[in-house]
Order: sequence, then structure tokens, then C-alpha cells
Amino acid sequence: MYGAFNISGSGLQAQRVRLDAVSANLANQDTPEFQKIAVEFAQGDPSGDNPLGVQVASVNRLDSFNPVFSPDNPMAREDGYVYYPSVNYTEEMVDAIEALRAYEANIQAVEATRSMIDSALRMIG
Repeated sequence: MYGAFNISGSGLQAQRVRLDAVSANLANQDTPEFQKIAVEFAQGDPSGDNPLGVQVASVNRLDSFNPVFSPDNPMAREDGYVYYPSVNYTEEMVDAIEALRAYEANIQAVEATRSMIDSALRMIG
């Protein structure tokens, strides 16, 4: 049963990283040259001992920009364009809601596991 805590804990940690990335993307969507952050997950424990749970496989910076012609802008490159990150507000908000729901589900799993352990200990004692 204690392994269930590890599984839920890994999910909580992974979703926290995902929410951090979404927050950074939304906060910097109008910041020239900011590279959008993408988080990828993988199955299992990062130490490799347990195939259960989830881990953050990578946190990547994407080279995807929306160029805006603005030669008078101090952030403009030599070609006269200012390169803003290709952050889609709607997609980021959906990603944030998904991460929040997954985070909440992992908290409920922790609470259910705790309740089962409490019940088992009461039955033993």
C-alpha cells in the first residue's frame, strides 16, 4: 500500500512541473525572444526501480516564434521583426486545467490510500 503513496506522489510532482511551465508560458507570452516551455512525461520512477508512477522525462524550450514587423522596437532583430513566443492562451489554459484536475485526482488517491491504511491498522489492532 505504501507504493501507492509513491505513485501518487510522482504524479503530484509531475503535474506541479507542468503547472510551472504553463504559468511561465502565460506570464511571458508577450515577452520577445521567450522560448515556450514544454514538459514531457514518461512512465515509471526516475530511479528506474519501479515501472509505476510518472516522471518528468524532459523540460524543453521550443524555438517557435510569431514574428511581428516592428523595426522601431528596441527588441527588433536586424530584419526588423520582433519574435514573440508562439504561446496560444487557450491551449495553455486547457493544459493548466488538465494539470490541475490530475493534481486533484492524485491528492484524492493519497487520501484514499491513507484511509485504507488507517482501516487496515484498526482491523489489526
